[in-house]
Amino acid sequence: MAQFSIGYGTREVVFSIPDQYAVSTIHANAVEPITNFHESILNALHNPINSKPFHELFHPGEKIVIIVSDITRLAYRSCEYLPILLDELTALGISDKDISIVMSTGDHRKQSVAEHRLIVGETVLQRVKIYDHDCHASDLVPLSSTTRGTTVAMNRMVYEADRVILTGGISYHMIAGFGGGRKSICPGVCGERTIQENHGLALKARPSEICTGNMETNPVSNDMKEVAQMINPDFLLNVIVDEHKQFIGIVAGDWHEAFVAGTKIVEKAFGVPVASKADLVIASSGGFPKDIQLYQSVKALDNADFATVEGGNIILVSECSDGPGPESFLQWFKYKEYAEMKQALTLTFTMPGFVALRTAEILQTKRIYLVSGLDDELVKKVGMIPVKTVSEAFESILSGGGKLRTINIMPYASMTLPILANCQAFDKKGLDVKWQV
Repeated sequence: MAQFSIGYGTREVVFSIPDQYAVSTIHANAVEPITNFHESILNALHNPINSKPFHELFHPGEKIVIIVSDITRLAYRSCEYLPILLDELTALGISDKDISIVMSTGDHRKQSVAEHRLIVGETVLQRVKIYDHDCHASDLVPLSSTTRGTTVAMNRMVYEADRVILTGGISYHMIAGFGGGRKSICPGVCGERTIQENHGLALKARPSEICTGNMETNPVSNDMKEVAQMINPDFLLNVIVDEHKQFIGIVAGDWHEAFVAGTKIVEKAFGVPVASKADLVIASSGGFPKDIQLYQSVKALDNADFATVEGGNIILVSECSDGPGPESFLQWFKYKEYAEMKQALTLTFTMPGFVALRTAEILQTKRIYLVSGLDDELVKKVGMIPVKTVSEAFESILSGGGKLRTINIMPYASMTLPILANCQAFDKKGLDVKWQV
Protein backbone atom coordinates (compact mmCIF):
# COMPACT_ATOMS: atom_id res chain seq x y z
CA MET A 1 0.00 0.00 0.00
CA ALA A 2 1.29 3.44 -0.94
CA GLN A 3 0.29 6.38 1.26
CA PHE A 4 -0.65 9.86 0.03
CA SER A 5 -1.82 13.13 1.57
CA ILE A 6 -3.68 16.12 0.12
CA GLY A 7 -4.96 19.40 1.50
CA TYR A 8 -8.35 19.67 3.18
CA GLY A 9 -9.06 23.06 4.74
CA THR A 10 -6.18 23.88 7.07
CA ARG A 11 -5.07 20.26 7.43
CA GLU A 12 -4.05 17.24 5.36
CA VAL A 13 -6.06 14.07 4.75
CA VAL A 14 -4.10 10.84 4.40
CA PHE A 15 -5.18 7.84 2.33
CA SER A 16 -3.66 4.64 0.95
CA ILE A 17 -3.82 2.99 -2.48
CA PRO A 18 -2.97 -0.68 -3.09
CA ASP A 19 0.21 -1.29 -5.07
CA GLN A 20 -1.69 -3.01 -7.90
CA TYR A 21 -2.82 0.34 -9.35
CA ALA A 22 -0.73 2.57 -11.60
CA VAL A 23 -0.61 5.90 -9.77
CA SER A 24 0.69 9.23 -11.09
CA THR A 25 0.84 12.44 -9.06
CA ILE A 26 0.34 15.64 -11.03
CA HIS A 27 2.48 18.31 -9.39
CA ALA A 28 3.42 21.70 -10.74
CA ASN A 29 6.67 21.83 -12.69
CA ALA A 30 9.77 22.69 -10.72
CA VAL A 31 10.26 26.46 -10.57
CA GLU A 32 12.64 27.99 -8.06
CA PRO A 33 10.90 30.23 -5.48
CA ILE A 34 12.01 33.83 -5.12
CA THR A 35 14.56 34.07 -2.32
CA ASN A 36 14.63 37.82 -1.66
CA PHE A 37 11.03 38.92 -2.09
CA HIS A 38 11.45 42.53 -0.94
CA GLU A 39 14.36 43.15 -3.30
CA SER A 40 12.54 41.44 -6.17
CA ILE A 41 9.42 43.60 -5.71
CA LEU A 42 11.53 46.75 -5.76
CA ASN A 43 13.37 45.57 -8.84
CA ALA A 44 10.05 44.93 -10.61
CA LEU A 45 8.76 48.39 -9.67
CA HIS A 46 11.93 50.14 -10.79
CA ASN A 47 12.34 48.13 -14.00
CA PRO A 48 8.76 47.69 -15.20
CA ILE A 49 7.58 45.98 -18.38
CA ASN A 50 6.65 48.42 -21.17
CA SER A 51 6.11 51.27 -18.72
CA LYS A 52 7.83 54.26 -17.20
CA PRO A 53 9.49 53.47 -13.85
CA PHE A 54 7.17 53.55 -10.86
CA HIS A 55 8.63 56.77 -9.46
CA GLU A 56 7.84 58.69 -12.66
CA LEU A 57 4.14 57.81 -12.68
CA PHE A 58 2.87 58.96 -9.28
CA HIS A 59 2.97 62.43 -7.74
CA PRO A 60 2.02 64.13 -4.44
CA GLY A 61 -1.57 65.35 -4.25
CA GLU A 62 -2.94 62.69 -6.61
CA LYS A 63 -5.77 60.45 -5.41
CA ILE A 64 -4.55 56.88 -5.82
CA VAL A 65 -6.65 53.71 -5.73
CA ILE A 66 -4.98 50.33 -5.31
CA ILE A 67 -7.22 47.48 -6.38
CA VAL A 68 -6.67 44.37 -4.24
CA SER A 69 -8.11 40.85 -4.57
CA ASP A 70 -10.62 39.58 -2.01
CA ILE A 71 -10.48 36.74 0.54
CA THR A 72 -10.90 34.04 -2.13
CA ARG A 73 -7.43 34.99 -3.45
CA LEU A 74 -5.69 34.98 -0.07
CA ALA A 75 -3.09 32.53 -1.39
CA TYR A 76 -1.47 35.39 -3.33
CA ARG A 77 -0.31 36.91 -0.04
CA SER A 78 -1.03 40.54 -0.83
CA CYS A 79 -0.25 41.35 2.82
CA GLU A 80 3.44 40.89 1.95
CA TYR A 81 3.75 43.17 -1.06
CA LEU A 82 1.24 45.91 -0.19
CA PRO A 83 3.43 47.42 2.59
CA ILE A 84 6.31 47.68 0.09
CA LEU A 85 4.03 49.32 -2.46
CA LEU A 86 2.77 51.85 0.10
CA ASP A 87 6.31 52.63 1.25
CA GLU A 88 7.32 53.36 -2.35
CA LEU A 89 4.40 55.78 -2.69
CA THR A 90 5.35 57.40 0.61
CA ALA A 91 8.91 57.87 -0.64
CA LEU A 92 7.44 59.86 -3.54
CA GLY A 93 5.80 62.27 -1.10
CA ILE A 94 2.31 60.78 -1.41
CA SER A 95 0.28 60.86 1.79
CA ASP A 96 -1.56 57.80 3.08
CA LYS A 97 -4.75 59.89 3.20
CA ASP A 98 -4.60 60.16 -0.58
CA ILE A 99 -4.41 56.39 -1.02
CA SER A 100 -7.41 54.04 -0.87
CA ILE A 101 -7.69 50.31 -1.32
CA VAL A 102 -10.71 48.96 -3.20
CA MET A 103 -11.29 45.24 -2.91
CA SER A 104 -12.13 43.69 -6.29
CA THR A 105 -14.97 41.58 -4.92
CA GLY A 106 -16.87 41.40 -8.22
CA ASP A 107 -20.21 39.90 -7.26
CA HIS A 108 -18.81 38.20 -4.13
CA ARG A 109 -20.11 38.94 -0.64
CA LYS A 110 -19.02 41.81 1.61
CA GLN A 111 -16.01 41.04 3.81
CA SER A 112 -15.37 41.52 7.51
CA VAL A 113 -12.65 43.66 9.09
CA ALA A 114 -10.97 40.43 10.20
CA GLU A 115 -10.86 39.30 6.57
CA HIS A 116 -9.47 42.68 5.50
CA ARG A 117 -6.74 42.18 8.09
CA LEU A 118 -5.85 38.78 6.63
CA ILE A 119 -5.77 40.19 3.10
CA VAL A 120 -3.72 43.36 3.63
CA GLY A 121 -2.05 42.86 7.01
CA GLU A 122 -2.32 44.92 10.18
CA THR A 123 0.09 47.68 9.10
CA VAL A 124 -1.76 48.46 5.87
CA LEU A 125 -5.13 48.16 7.63
CA GLN A 126 -4.06 50.96 9.98
CA ARG A 127 -2.50 53.15 7.28
CA VAL A 128 -5.13 53.49 4.54
CA LYS A 129 -8.89 53.25 4.12
CA ILE A 130 -10.25 50.02 2.67
CA TYR A 131 -13.49 49.60 0.77
CA ASP A 132 -15.24 46.52 -0.56
CA HIS A 133 -16.58 47.01 -4.07
CA ASP A 134 -20.37 46.66 -4.24
CA CYS A 135 -21.63 45.53 -7.63
CA HIS A 136 -25.13 46.70 -6.64
CA ALA A 137 -24.08 50.20 -5.50
CA SER A 138 -26.38 53.05 -6.55
CA ASP A 139 -23.49 55.34 -7.51
CA LEU A 140 -21.77 53.13 -10.09
CA VAL A 141 -20.57 55.19 -13.05
CA PRO A 142 -22.21 54.23 -16.38
CA LEU A 143 -19.76 54.04 -19.26
CA SER A 144 -20.11 53.14 -22.92
CA SER A 145 -20.81 49.56 -24.01
CA THR A 146 -18.06 47.31 -25.34
CA THR A 147 -17.94 46.26 -28.98
CA ARG A 148 -19.44 42.94 -27.89
CA GLY A 149 -22.41 44.70 -26.33
CA THR A 150 -21.48 44.55 -22.65
CA THR A 151 -23.08 47.43 -20.71
CA VAL A 152 -20.35 48.86 -18.49
CA ALA A 153 -20.86 50.37 -15.04
CA MET A 154 -17.79 51.04 -12.90
CA ASN A 155 -16.98 51.58 -9.23
CA ARG A 156 -17.08 55.37 -8.72
CA MET A 157 -13.99 55.54 -6.52
CA VAL A 158 -11.95 53.70 -9.15
CA TYR A 159 -13.35 55.79 -11.98
CA GLU A 160 -12.68 59.12 -10.24
CA ALA A 161 -9.15 58.27 -9.04
CA ASP A 162 -6.23 60.15 -10.51
CA ARG A 163 -4.17 56.96 -10.60
CA VAL A 164 -5.16 53.28 -10.48
CA ILE A 165 -2.83 50.42 -9.56
CA LEU A 166 -3.86 46.81 -10.17
CA THR A 167 -2.55 44.11 -7.85
CA GLY A 168 -3.27 40.42 -7.47
CA GLY A 169 -2.14 37.03 -8.69
CA ILE A 170 -2.05 35.27 -12.05
CA SER A 171 -3.25 31.71 -12.50
CA TYR A 172 -5.14 29.54 -14.94
CA HIS A 173 -8.87 30.34 -15.19
CA MET A 174 -11.62 28.11 -16.58
CA ILE A 175 -13.50 30.90 -18.38
CA ALA A 176 -11.10 33.80 -18.90
CA GLY A 177 -8.12 31.60 -19.74
CA PHE A 178 -6.05 33.25 -17.03
CA GLY A 179 -6.95 35.07 -13.84
CA GLY A 180 -5.22 38.29 -12.86
CA GLY A 181 -4.51 41.48 -14.79
CA ARG A 182 -7.65 42.93 -16.37
CA LYS A 183 -9.91 40.82 -14.11
CA SER A 184 -9.18 43.27 -11.29
CA ILE A 185 -11.33 45.71 -13.29
CA CYS A 186 -13.84 43.35 -14.89
CA PRO A 187 -15.41 41.63 -13.03
CA GLY A 188 -13.53 43.02 -10.00
CA VAL A 189 -14.98 46.53 -9.72
CA CYS A 190 -17.87 46.49 -12.19
CA GLY A 191 -21.62 46.38 -11.75
CA GLU A 192 -23.55 43.12 -11.67
CA ARG A 193 -25.00 43.64 -15.15
CA THR A 194 -21.53 44.20 -16.58
CA ILE A 195 -20.27 41.04 -14.92
CA GLN A 196 -23.13 38.89 -16.13
CA GLU A 197 -23.11 40.23 -19.69
CA ASN A 198 -19.35 39.79 -19.93
CA HIS A 199 -19.43 36.23 -18.62
CA GLY A 200 -22.51 35.52 -20.70
CA LEU A 201 -20.32 35.72 -23.78
CA ALA A 202 -19.07 32.27 -22.78
CA LEU A 203 -22.33 30.67 -23.91
CA LYS A 204 -22.18 32.35 -27.30
CA ALA A 205 -18.62 31.28 -28.05
CA ARG A 206 -17.19 28.13 -29.54
CA PRO A 207 -16.07 25.55 -26.94
CA SER A 208 -12.44 25.88 -28.05
CA GLU A 209 -12.52 29.61 -27.25
CA ILE A 210 -13.70 29.35 -23.63
CA CYS A 211 -11.20 27.18 -21.88
CA THR A 212 -8.32 27.18 -19.47
CA GLY A 213 -5.15 28.75 -20.88
CA ASN A 214 -6.73 30.46 -23.91
CA MET A 215 -6.91 34.25 -24.12
CA GLU A 216 -6.15 35.12 -27.74
CA THR A 217 -9.48 33.96 -29.19
CA ASN A 218 -11.42 34.12 -25.92
CA PRO A 219 -14.30 36.66 -26.20
CA VAL A 220 -14.77 36.83 -22.42
CA SER A 221 -11.11 37.69 -21.86
CA ASN A 222 -11.00 40.17 -24.75
CA ASP A 223 -14.15 41.85 -23.48
CA MET A 224 -12.57 42.15 -20.02
CA LYS A 225 -9.57 43.79 -21.62
CA GLU A 226 -11.81 46.28 -23.43
CA VAL A 227 -13.56 47.20 -20.17
CA ALA A 228 -10.19 47.71 -18.46
CA GLN A 229 -9.09 49.98 -21.31
CA MET A 230 -11.94 52.35 -20.41
CA ILE A 231 -10.10 53.01 -17.13
CA ASN A 232 -6.62 52.43 -18.58
CA PRO A 233 -4.95 51.62 -15.23
CA ASP A 234 -1.63 53.32 -14.61
CA PHE A 235 0.32 50.35 -13.28
CA LEU A 236 0.10 46.65 -12.50
CA LEU A 237 1.83 44.55 -9.87
CA ASN A 238 0.93 40.85 -10.08
CA VAL A 239 2.52 37.82 -8.49
CA ILE A 240 2.55 34.11 -9.24
CA VAL A 241 2.65 31.60 -6.38
CA ASP A 242 3.33 27.88 -6.45
CA GLU A 243 1.30 25.11 -4.81
CA HIS A 244 3.01 25.85 -1.47
CA LYS A 245 2.02 29.53 -1.73
CA GLN A 246 5.65 30.52 -2.35
CA PHE A 247 6.30 33.38 -4.75
CA ILE A 248 7.77 32.14 -8.03
CA GLY A 249 7.12 35.18 -10.22
CA ILE A 250 6.60 38.94 -10.04
CA VAL A 251 5.55 41.14 -12.94
CA ALA A 252 5.07 44.89 -12.92
CA GLY A 253 4.50 47.66 -15.41
CA ASP A 254 1.94 48.16 -18.17
CA TRP A 255 -1.39 46.74 -16.99
CA HIS A 256 -1.72 44.45 -20.01
CA GLU A 257 1.81 43.71 -21.21
CA ALA A 258 3.10 42.89 -17.73
CA PHE A 259 0.10 40.64 -17.17
CA VAL A 260 0.75 38.75 -20.41
CA ALA A 261 4.36 38.24 -19.33
CA GLY A 262 3.03 36.76 -16.09
CA THR A 263 0.84 34.25 -17.93
CA LYS A 264 4.00 32.82 -19.52
CA ILE A 265 5.34 32.07 -16.04
CA VAL A 266 2.05 30.33 -15.18
CA GLU A 267 2.27 28.18 -18.32
CA LYS A 268 5.83 27.20 -17.50
CA ALA A 269 4.96 26.28 -13.91
CA PHE A 270 1.49 24.80 -14.10
CA GLY A 271 0.98 23.37 -17.59
CA VAL A 272 1.86 19.82 -16.60
CA PRO A 273 2.50 17.07 -19.18
CA VAL A 274 0.87 13.76 -18.20
CA ALA A 275 1.29 10.35 -19.78
CA SER A 276 -2.44 9.63 -20.05
CA LYS A 277 -5.86 10.28 -18.62
CA ALA A 278 -6.78 7.96 -15.75
CA ASP A 279 -9.77 5.88 -14.69
CA LEU A 280 -9.81 7.77 -11.37
CA VAL A 281 -8.61 11.23 -10.38
CA ILE A 282 -8.29 12.22 -6.71
CA ALA A 283 -8.24 16.01 -6.60
CA SER A 284 -7.88 18.76 -4.01
CA SER A 285 -7.77 22.51 -4.47
CA GLY A 286 -4.83 22.47 -2.07
CA GLY A 287 -6.76 23.32 1.07
CA PHE A 288 -7.72 26.69 2.56
CA PRO A 289 -8.56 29.20 1.17
CA LYS A 290 -9.04 27.62 -2.25
CA ASP A 291 -11.49 25.03 -0.91
CA ILE A 292 -13.45 27.50 1.20
CA GLN A 293 -16.60 26.84 -0.91
CA LEU A 294 -17.75 24.16 -3.31
CA TYR A 295 -18.34 27.02 -5.78
CA GLN A 296 -14.64 27.89 -5.69
CA SER A 297 -13.59 24.23 -5.83
CA VAL A 298 -15.18 23.76 -9.25
CA LYS A 299 -11.90 25.25 -10.58
CA ALA A 300 -10.14 22.14 -9.27
CA LEU A 301 -12.90 19.94 -10.66
CA ASP A 302 -12.52 21.55 -14.09
CA ASN A 303 -8.82 20.72 -14.27
CA ALA A 304 -9.40 17.24 -12.84
CA ASP A 305 -11.84 16.59 -15.68
CA PHE A 306 -8.99 17.01 -18.19
CA ALA A 307 -7.07 14.20 -16.45
CA THR A 308 -9.99 11.71 -16.33
CA VAL A 309 -11.14 9.26 -19.00
CA GLU A 310 -14.70 9.37 -20.29
CA GLY A 311 -16.84 7.31 -17.92
CA GLY A 312 -14.25 7.63 -15.14
CA ASN A 313 -14.48 8.76 -11.53
CA ILE A 314 -13.33 11.88 -9.69
CA ILE A 315 -12.91 12.11 -5.92
CA LEU A 316 -13.00 15.83 -5.05
CA VAL A 317 -11.61 16.67 -1.61
CA SER A 318 -12.90 20.08 -0.49
CA GLU A 319 -13.72 21.09 3.09
CA CYS A 320 -16.15 23.89 2.06
CA SER A 321 -15.84 25.62 5.45
CA ASP A 322 -17.83 28.59 4.08
CA GLY A 323 -20.54 26.30 2.73
CA PRO A 324 -21.50 25.48 -0.85
CA GLY A 325 -21.18 29.06 -2.10
CA PRO A 326 -23.76 31.62 -3.15
CA GLU A 327 -27.41 30.55 -3.16
CA SER A 328 -27.49 31.67 -6.77
CA PHE A 329 -25.11 28.76 -7.47
CA LEU A 330 -27.24 26.14 -5.76
CA GLN A 331 -30.53 27.24 -7.30
CA TRP A 332 -29.37 26.15 -10.76
CA PHE A 333 -29.42 22.53 -9.68
CA LYS A 334 -33.19 22.59 -9.66
CA TYR A 335 -32.75 21.67 -13.32
CA LYS A 336 -32.30 17.92 -13.52
CA GLU A 337 -31.05 17.80 -17.09
CA TYR A 338 -27.93 19.48 -18.49
CA ALA A 339 -29.75 20.67 -21.64
CA GLU A 340 -32.50 22.21 -19.54
CA MET A 341 -29.98 24.06 -17.37
CA LYS A 342 -28.09 25.34 -20.42
CA GLN A 343 -31.29 26.61 -22.03
CA ALA A 344 -32.28 28.48 -18.87
CA LEU A 345 -28.78 29.96 -18.55
CA THR A 346 -28.93 31.15 -22.15
CA LEU A 347 -32.05 33.15 -21.29
CA THR A 348 -30.73 34.53 -17.97
CA PHE A 349 -26.96 34.30 -17.65
CA THR A 350 -25.22 34.43 -14.27
CA MET A 351 -21.68 33.49 -13.34
CA PRO A 352 -22.86 31.08 -10.60
CA GLY A 353 -25.10 29.54 -13.24
CA PHE A 354 -22.15 29.00 -15.56
CA VAL A 355 -20.16 27.33 -12.78
CA ALA A 356 -23.17 25.11 -12.10
CA LEU A 357 -23.41 24.30 -15.82
CA ARG A 358 -19.73 23.34 -15.98
CA THR A 359 -20.31 21.06 -12.98
CA ALA A 360 -23.30 19.49 -14.70
CA GLU A 361 -21.28 19.07 -17.91
CA ILE A 362 -18.59 17.09 -16.08
CA LEU A 363 -21.27 14.99 -14.38
CA GLN A 364 -22.53 13.90 -17.79
CA THR A 365 -19.45 11.76 -18.35
CA LYS A 366 -17.92 11.26 -14.88
CA ARG A 367 -19.07 10.16 -11.45
CA ILE A 368 -18.00 12.67 -8.78
CA TYR A 369 -17.49 11.72 -5.11
CA LEU A 370 -17.21 14.67 -2.71
CA VAL A 371 -15.29 14.55 0.57
CA SER A 372 -16.45 17.68 2.40
CA GLY A 373 -18.12 19.11 5.48
CA LEU A 374 -21.37 19.71 3.57
CA ASP A 375 -24.69 18.10 4.36
CA ASP A 376 -25.22 14.86 2.41
CA GLU A 377 -28.53 15.98 0.92
CA LEU A 378 -26.97 19.19 -0.36
CA VAL A 379 -24.16 17.22 -2.03
CA LYS A 380 -26.73 14.97 -3.68
CA LYS A 381 -28.62 18.04 -4.87
CA VAL A 382 -25.65 19.09 -6.99
CA GLY A 383 -25.37 15.60 -8.46
CA MET A 384 -22.35 14.40 -6.50
CA ILE A 385 -21.98 11.43 -4.16
CA PRO A 386 -21.27 12.39 -0.52
CA VAL A 387 -18.53 10.45 1.28
CA LYS A 388 -16.64 11.03 4.50
CA THR A 389 -13.21 9.85 3.35
CA VAL A 390 -11.21 9.14 0.22
CA SER A 391 -11.11 5.49 1.26
CA GLU A 392 -14.89 5.31 1.41
CA ALA A 393 -15.14 6.69 -2.12
CA PHE A 394 -12.45 4.29 -3.33
CA GLU A 395 -14.29 1.29 -1.87
CA SER A 396 -17.56 2.47 -3.40
CA ILE A 397 -15.94 2.65 -6.85
CA LEU A 398 -14.54 -0.87 -6.48
CA SER A 399 -17.84 -2.32 -5.23
CA GLY A 400 -19.61 -0.78 -8.21
CA GLY A 401 -17.62 -3.00 -10.54
CA GLY A 402 -16.21 -0.14 -12.61
CA LYS A 403 -12.90 -0.38 -14.48
CA LEU A 404 -10.09 0.88 -12.28
CA ARG A 405 -6.47 0.43 -13.32
CA THR A 406 -4.96 3.92 -13.43
CA ILE A 407 -5.15 6.78 -10.93
CA ASN A 408 -4.06 10.41 -11.21
CA ILE A 409 -3.65 12.34 -7.97
CA MET A 410 -3.90 16.14 -8.18
CA PRO A 411 -2.95 17.72 -4.81
CA TYR A 412 -3.28 21.26 -6.24
CA ALA A 413 -5.87 20.73 -8.93
CA SER A 414 -7.09 24.32 -9.05
CA MET A 415 -3.61 25.40 -10.24
CA THR A 416 -2.30 22.55 -12.41
CA LEU A 417 -3.51 22.02 -15.98
CA PRO A 418 -2.93 18.44 -17.21
CA ILE A 419 -1.62 18.28 -20.76
CA LEU A 420 -1.25 14.96 -22.57
CA ALA A 421 2.41 14.53 -23.51
CA ASN A 422 3.19 14.83 -27.23
CA CYS A 423 -0.36 15.99 -28.01
CA GLN A 424 -1.47 19.41 -29.19
CA ALA A 425 -5.21 18.92 -28.76
CA PHE A 426 -5.61 17.04 -25.52
CA ASP A 427 -9.26 17.41 -24.57
CA LYS A 428 -12.74 17.48 -26.03
CA LYS A 429 -12.74 21.27 -26.00
CA GLY A 430 -10.11 21.30 -28.71
CA LEU A 431 -7.67 23.43 -26.70
CA ASP A 432 -4.55 23.99 -28.77
CA VAL A 433 -1.69 23.39 -26.37
CA LYS A 434 1.72 24.50 -27.57
CA TRP A 435 3.77 22.52 -25.08
CA GLN A 436 7.26 21.19 -25.68
CA VAL A 437 7.80 17.90 -23.84
